Amino acid sequence: MSLERINIGRDIHINFVESDRFKQNYVRVNLIGRLETGLKAAKNALLTKVLMQGSANYPTMEKISRRLGYLYASQAGAWGYKSGEAQIFSMYAQMLDNKYAPDNSDILDGALGVLEDIFMNPLITDAGFKKDYTELEKTNLINEIHAQINDKGSYVYKKCIETMCRGERFAVNGTGEISDVEPLEGGALYEYYKYILSNCAVEIFCVGRLDGVKQLLTDKFKAMFENTARAEKMEDYSTDVILKAENKGEVTEEMEVNQGKLAIGFRTGASFKDANYADFILFNALYGGSPTSKLFENVREKLSLCYYCHSAPEGDKGILSVLSGVEVENKQKAQDEIFKQLEEVKAGNFTDEEIENARKTVINSYKGVYDNFGSISSWYLHFLMRGGVKTPEDMIYAAKKVSREGIINAAEKLTLDTIYFLKGTIPSNKENEGE
Repeated sequence: MSLERINIGRDIHINFVESDRFKQNYVRVNLIGRLETGLKAAKNALLTKVLMQGSANYPTMEKISRRLGYLYASQAGAWGYKSGEAQIFSMYAQMLDNKYAPDNSDILDGALGVLEDIFMNPLITDAGFKKDYTELEKTNLINEIHAQINDKGSYVYKKCIETMCRGERFAVNGTGEISDVEPLEGGALYEYYKYILSNCAVEIFCVGRLDGVKQLLTDKFKAMFENTARAEKMEDYSTDVILKAENKGEVTEEMEVNQGKLAIGFRTGASFKDANYADFILFNALYGGSPTSKLFENVREKLSLCYYCHSAPEGDKGILSVLSGVEVENKQKAQDEIFKQLEEVKAGNFTDEEIENARKTVINSYKGVYDNFGSISSWYLHFLMRGGVKTPEDMIYAAKKVSREGIINAAEKLTLDTIYFLKGTIPSNKENEGE
């Protein structure tokens, strides 16, 4: 699937990806800004929730849902997240293609109307978002942040990243922290809403059966933004990459849980923009990013040193984390084996079969991009933010070209930065193994 991109305003682009795999169409608006502080991240996360509570013409969630339901069960939603050292506000609408409407109704136009009203015509009272809606969604967001803490695996990963990237924007939590959310109120959130409309790059994606509707979509979105004042210069959302760890360290935190959680953070010496990044992708799959990886086969299956063990790359930032759930008494053994398996890769001690298994995993993941609207639009958005467009087929081609030497070279670039261990103080038992 190729991408067609058209400029429709100052740093506003509409992108078309045609596909006949679906009977529906999908439209997504993305505002891309700079990840800077937890307060800004919290505003971004909260805004997506408050907007979906109601708009000027559909002032309740019930009325939004009723209107979308009338449009043959169309859908709309919004969410905020971080990507590298950028933060993204996304809002989408998904609707049945007009050709399948039994009454010949214009479902696309109706769904876009709902999306526009939610996004560009929010419900404002007393120069801000409605207090009841703001307070309700603050509670929901705080509960989400609490859930991050309750999920101990995610918690340790987050703490490892914060420790590794102290002083870097990547350390900021994409939802902000509870202390960032608590003081927010409708007026300040509305000011933030107006700010991002003016200061963030806009990438709009239209995916699906687009024959005959590209011009209509282009005209609609031009009109949608024509009265929005745009800044002379948009926020710089680029990500700073540190190629080599300078100061490695180890942190141990005790908590009343029964299982230990281990996160080991490396600087990879490579980032997504590098021409040979496919070498790193194959290395990661072979080392810890697949069900046939060395970490899974040895640390978990063969030696039974952990409940899980896998690697998680952050390609934009040039970071690789190895995450594992272990019994406290097995922590050092598991850690030593994780490092040993890395040395095995560096030494070239892996088979051709392991390479091909890793290659299949990577290629299948690229083929899966086309399985749903969200992954298609996210794929192309990710590349556009990094300055160039590649299709899944381009990445499959690159993966097929990766050699044994390329995998070894990628492994040799890794430098240890941080080890973060959550030490459980409650004796383990079988009933709580999955904690």
